[in-house]
Amino acid sequence: MDVPTLTITLRQLLDFKPQDDREKEIYSINQSILDNMKIDLDKDMYYLCGQVRLRYDDTINIDIFDKVREINKKREIEYGGPCNSWEAASILNHKKIFEETEKIFKKYLEVMNWREKTK
Repeated sequence: MDVPTLTITLRQLLDFKPQDDREKEIYSINQSILDNMKIDLDKDMYYLCGQVRLRYDDTINIDIFDKVREINKKREIEYGGPCNSWEAASILNHKKIFEETEKIFKKYLEVMNWREKTK
């Protein structure tokens, strides 16, 4: 999938609704990821992969995911691996949610690209 460069706000991503069956097919996502993100954002405490704090009107683009990966890599080098199973489980959970969030963002971009092509 070719991912165009696009900057949007988290609010735009969270409020997005597919308009037709083709868009629904593209944008098949894990809605619980977005629902949990909204809960954290309502408390003003959402951190992408536990690293980058985001708010509803903050802009995001594909580069933010690369930034989080780089922060994680640096922290693992600096601190080493997890010190216990609880920390390991927490890291794994954050990583899973991060990967799902990135997929959702890419699917959003794919729909926007589809809309542009079909104009």
